[in-house]
Formats: sequence, structure tokens, C-alpha cells
Amino acid sequence: MIVIGAGLGGLALAHGLRRRGVDVDVYERDAHPGARPQGYRIQLDEPGLTGLRECLPAALFELCLSTAGAPPARVSVRNRHLDVLADRAAAGGARTPDAIGPRAFDRPTLRRIMLLGLGDRVHHGARLSAYRHETDGRVTACFADGRTATAELIVGADGVNSAVRRQLLPAAGVEDAGLRLVYGRIPLDDGTRRALPSWVFESIFTVLTDGPEGAHLGLGPVEFGTRPERSGRALTPPVDLPPVGDYVACMVGAPTGHPAMPAFEDLRTLPPDGLRDLALRLLGGGWHEDVHRLLDRWDTASLFPLRISTAAAVPAWEPGRVTLIGDAVHAMSPVLAMGANTALRDAGELSRALADPAGRGECPVRAVGAYESRMRDYAFPIVADSRRTGRRRVGQQ
Repeated sequence: MIVIGAGLGGLALAHGLRRRGVDVDVYERDAHPGARPQGYRIQLDEPGLTGLRECLPAALFELCLSTAGAPPARVSVRNRHLDVLADRAAAGGARTPDAIGPRAFDRPTLRRIMLLGLGDRVHHGARLSAYRHETDGRVTACFADGRTATAELIVGADGVNSAVRRQLLPAAGVEDAGLRLVYGRIPLDDGTRRALPSWVFESIFTVLTDGPEGAHLGLGPVEFGTRPERSGRALTPPVDLPPVGDYVACMVGAPTGHPAMPAFEDLRTLPPDGLRDLALRLLGGGWHEDVHRLLDRWDTASLFPLRISTAAAVPAWEPGRVTLIGDAVHAMSPVLAMGANTALRDAGELSRALADPAGRGECPVRAVGAYESRMRDYAFPIVADSRRTGRRRVGQQ
């Protein structure tokens, strides 16, 4: 099997397939895992944690959990004066007796752990140009540097700008959600933790909103159960994980119609201190003093801009030897924190389908079709719910 994309979904799928005896290679367009910023904090609830546990070897899954934080499993929405607008249990669906509660992960650490055990099966610097169907029924991936690879199945896990999706489902568009973010983090030490308002740590994620036409602020604490470098050393055999300190992920966003929000092409050119100045202009006056205390602690060097996209509705398609998981097929805005959760669920669903008798042998198309049918049933309602919630809270289009 060939997986295009070494994000969380693609790496989970590779592990899930290998655990089930399927030969798999992952091709990633970036030159190395840290080639571009991909965010800091990631929240996994039951769908994502179940998919992760289903795919990863037990030792790696436990290593992931040992580095995760477990803030109170609530999501809070407040206005700019800190009045509570909504406070609910974090998403995750029905709980089972052995279910793990929501966890906050450091995304780079999680990805580093998921690269373990795949060795030379992950090929960096491989940008997919196209794929072609061979006369023997197999498919060949063609890369920009001239490399090719042939397998029984190609899985596009290559994100919002998926090259696999463009060829497989050319009518399946990805829409601009009309939201822009300045994303960064607030490092935590004992002094900073005491200086920050207590409500920051009372929920796994908090949104402060000035209404659908105004700016918003998102906050999510990442306090490691065990520091990654210590968890890595405790593994047998030990592994090296880069040291990471606790922090609060902090993002300021606004709809594209906000008078202070520049075009994304201009936003991308701003240096970190320019991004900080923009965030302060977006918030303007009238916000609670706690917000200014928070932004005073923002690590300016950590800031980078994000454009939010969402998948357009796509009718069912005929299954074949090319399929999609994660943002490559159902990109969604982050307001429900379900993007990564759904991608990891995809990985578990697809790896399990391909391990079933119907997915073995020369023709995995039946298993692909079963996976795609289930995926459409659970993923696209979440995309729609994310869009509705985003429109109501933060001005998503």
C-alpha cells in the first residue's frame, strides 16, 4: 500500500496497516518533519483516541498518553467581558467503560512518536504529481522528482490541498471558511502559571468571542503528564524525544470581513512582531483585562498565520484503488476540535476494513467501498456541524 502524506492520519494508518501485516510506504512532500509550522496543541477525544489505539503498537500508544495533559474535560465559551455563554462537556460521543477522557497533546511530539517504528518506510521530499492505473489493476504514484511507486492501493492523506483528491474527485472542492488566525503559544513556568487567570486552566479549551463579526481568542493549556524527553527515556528501548515545556496554545482570529484583517497574501508576509501587532488591533478595546495579561505573555517568536478551510459537500463516488482520509476529503474548521479526531478515526476504520477477509488478496476495492460509505456517514455531518457552529460563534462563512 502507498500512503501519500505523513501527517497524523497518514502515520496512524501506516502503523495500523503494518500491525495487520500489510506492506506500506508513506510519501511526504516536506523535506523533513519540521519543515513548516503545523501547530502546537491538539485535542483528542474518544474518536481520535480510539483510532490511535487501534492503529499504534501498544508501547507507542502508551508513550503518547504519557506525554498528554488531561485538563478538565469541558469546553467554555465566553464573551469579551468573560461572561460564560456556554459550558459543556468536551466532545467524544458515547463513553465506554475503557474509554479514555479527552487529552491535550503537543502536536509535534505526537507526530515524532508516530514516526517511531516506521524507519525507512517514510520517504520525505516526495511531492505527488499524479497517479496512474496500470493494466494489471495496480496503481502507480508519480512524484515531482521523477520517482515512482506502484502498489495495490493509494491512500491520500495529504491534507487540505490534496493532490490525490484533485485527481480522484476533481469536483470535490475545498472552500475558504473566511477565517484567519494568528497562532502561537504562552510558555508556562511556575511564575507564569501563577500570573495567568485561573479560568484558563478550568477547561480543555476556552473561546472568547466578540460575536460573529468580531475577533475571537482561543486558549488551550498543554501541561504534560510526563515531559516528552523523560517519557522517551523510560521506553524500552529508550528513544530520544525533544524537550518541550508546558504551555498554553493561544490564537487570535477574525473573519476576513473584519476591517483590520489584511488579505491572506499580505498576512503571510508579516513577521512575528507584525502578527502580534495585528492580533492586538483585531481585539481592539473593550476586552477584559485578563486578555491583555495573557497576550503580554505570548511568545512572539512562536506566531504564524493560518487560513481556515472547509470541505464542500461531495456526493458518493465509485470506490476503487485510490481513496482518501482526513483533511484530504473532509477538511473542517477547528471550532469543534474534531478534524484530527476524525482523521484518526478514518485511519482505524480503513486499516480494519483492509484487514477483513473482504479486503485481503488481489482486490481491496470492496473494503475501500465499505470504509468510504462509513466515513461519509460520520465525517460529513461533523463538517456541517462545524460550519454551523463556526458561523454562529466566530463568523465562519
